[in-house]
Amino acid sequence: MKNRISIDPSAPDSLLTGAKKINENFDQIDSKIEQFETVAKSEIAHLHRRADINKKNILEMALELETVKGAVLNGLTSNIYIESFIDLEDVNLLNGATKHDSTNKKVYLA
Repeated sequence: MKNRISIDPSAPDSLLTGAKKINENFDQIDSKIEQFETVAKSEIAHLHRRADINKKNILEMALELETVKGAVLNGLTSNIYIESFIDLEDVNLLNGATKHDSTNKKVYLA
């Protein structure tokens, strides 16, 4: 407990009691602020994750749209399969078949 308000011990009891109550209230406020900071940091981290997911989804939709537009313009609309490979979530790397360069974010076929 921090003593934010200190009063001479020889002061009247009413002043000492009041100072203790004020200090206790400050401690409760500090505790609530810490709780709010913890929740806020958690929410911010969650929003960053959601923003990254949304960014990836928008990129994938833009790639798909451009691919489909090109296919329609060229009359090649049958048997279209679109894979963006924006990240490695949908890729299973097999031993010896591929090499993953995590620094440059590339996958090389062996």
